[in-house]
Amino acid sequence: MKIGSFSASMYPLCFCSRIALLEGENLTLLSQSVTLDLKMMAKYNRHCAKLVVLDMLMIDELRGVDSKPFYIFKDSIGNDDKDIMNNAQMNHDYYLLGYSYQRRFISAFWAGDYDSAEIYCRSMLSLPSAKAPTLQSIYTTFYRGLLGFLRHRESQSEEQYGIGLDSIVKIEFWWQFSPTNFESKLFLLKAENEASLLNVDKARLLYEASIKSASDNGRTHEKGLAYEFMGNFLSSVSNDPSGARECMKLAHSCY
Repeated sequence: MKIGSFSASMYPLCFCSRIALLEGENLTLLSQSVTLDLKMMAKYNRHCAKLVVLDMLMIDELRGVDSKPFYIFKDSIGNDDKDIMNNAQMNHDYYLLGYSYQRRFISAFWAGDYDSAEIYCRSMLSLPSAKAPTLQSIYTTFYRGLLGFLRHRESQSEEQYGIGLDSIVKIEFWWQFSPTNFESKLFLLKAENEASLLNVDKARLLYEASIKSASDNGRTHEKGLAYEFMGNFLSSVSNDPSGARECMKLAHSCY
């Protein structure tokens, strides 16, 4: 902004809203912040406005409300993300299209709709823009790895197991440069790997390590995710449902 490029200055705001959402920022506060950003973006950078509208749709889904974010386009685009995706496809805007698929992928994953999540993830990774490294790809790698281990336990698919292992390798590499940001993710992926191998004691220790790391570093959403996955695993291997139920209660309190 200091050099007068209001349009370019919208991209950092756009990026921050997606990262804040994925990192588990308070949804009410984030919604208020994004609503203010949208008004400015609609004036100075409509491309950023489209990206942030996609974030607002995900926030609305999580909060169970409809803030009608498309109002800023004044009926020039439409009323759902399909219109944004069609517009991106028509203009060969693969970044916007990939952003749209990532929103759908993560939303479906959080909702437990793993079939849809896998479809959206494959569509996203088929785009030319998927080859470019971005900070957002961290979350794609993380959630795709978790999905791979889940799918492997369902079908014993070696391809899905390989996706999970590949995610561990990537997250472990990034962890060397930023332990605070990646430690709980790495422990959770490793826990899911041990769960896939039915190493119950090792899996439990790694789930607990992920929970502790997330708690120590203020990553409440990842703490909830670790409790949820630990609860799911315990329910599949234990005849005593009390431990799994307690994990789910703790996950709910984190979310």
